[in-house]
Amino acid sequence: MLRNIPQGNLTTLNDNPVESSDLPQESAASTMFDLRDLQNLLSLEQHRHFGRAAAAVGLSQPALTKSIQRLEKQLGGLLFDRSRSRIAPTALGNDVITRAKSILMEVSEMRRSADLFLGLQVGTVTIGVGPAMSESYLARAIAAVAEHHPHTQVSVRVDHWQQLSEWLLGNEIDFFVADIFERADDERFECIPLPKQELVWFCRVGHPLANRSVLSQKDLLDYPLATPRMPIWAVRWFAAAKNEHEQLAGMQRPMPNVQCESYSMLKRVVMAGNSVSAALSDTVNEEVAEGRLVILPIDGPTLTTQAGIVRLRERSLSPIANELVRIIQAMTDGFRDAE
Repeated sequence: MLRNIPQGNLTTLNDNPVESSDLPQESAASTMFDLRDLQNLLSLEQHRHFGRAAAAVGLSQPALTKSIQRLEKQLGGLLFDRSRSRIAPTALGNDVITRAKSILMEVSEMRRSADLFLGLQVGTVTIGVGPAMSESYLARAIAAVAEHHPHTQVSVRVDHWQQLSEWLLGNEIDFFVADIFERADDERFECIPLPKQELVWFCRVGHPLANRSVLSQKDLLDYPLATPRMPIWAVRWFAAAKNEHEQLAGMQRPMPNVQCESYSMLKRVVMAGNSVSAALSDTVNEEVAEGRLVILPIDGPTLTTQAGIVRLRERSLSPIANELVRIIQAMTDGFRDAE
């Protein structure tokens, strides 16, 4: 429940000036707010567009508009200035948005706490996954949870390790599986290293490098690199060859040239031109077997993942989250035995 929120000033509604005092008002002390309205409020604040905000929460635009207007009626003031060119929160809107974020986070924590008591029968877990690991055995681990615990829900977000860290600190995900090279010494996180896996370089069939018997790191730099955001250890892998290459070219180049956190898109970029990329072999096995991609033979240090399971050190995992972690670790036992 939101209390003691100041009233807004002169704002616009449907492009017509409206005084916030003209809105029907209800007593804040007696009003119960619908959590879905608060979620819709945050969606509009994020997208600043009724159509896009509605799509993000799975509503029609009129339904989202009614949701926002219902909140405004309950609070007795306008939450957004509307015009044809922009949508922006009012002073009241900014205050309510801040409070709504806090309320929804507390509700999420309450649900998670209930899951801890209920065990594995029901519950939800939201995990983050780095681009490389999204193409790994993690898919089988998630499938196992879905099969053996049908009344639970697993939500997955794929992005680079920096974004995953922000989500974890904001309690938006329970844990993530991604590169841990720059997180291992952060006392806020508990990192469980996973076995290293070799990355392979690949290009399209018919690429100028496709039929070469051996290639150097410098050869790769003659063509655009298309990869997810590179962690520091991957950038260092190219360092010596990159410096020499740039001296010869007389200019610096970005690393990578095409950055994308989706390997589905990256593979399309590689097959559409002369870019080269690196991934776990599982990511490209199907395309290689179909004769669309080629694994490149690199004469250089092996490039391997530095992945691990990352959780907040002072936050307990729910039973279903612990179960997923257990399955992931069980699947990697074979990799450890092979090392």
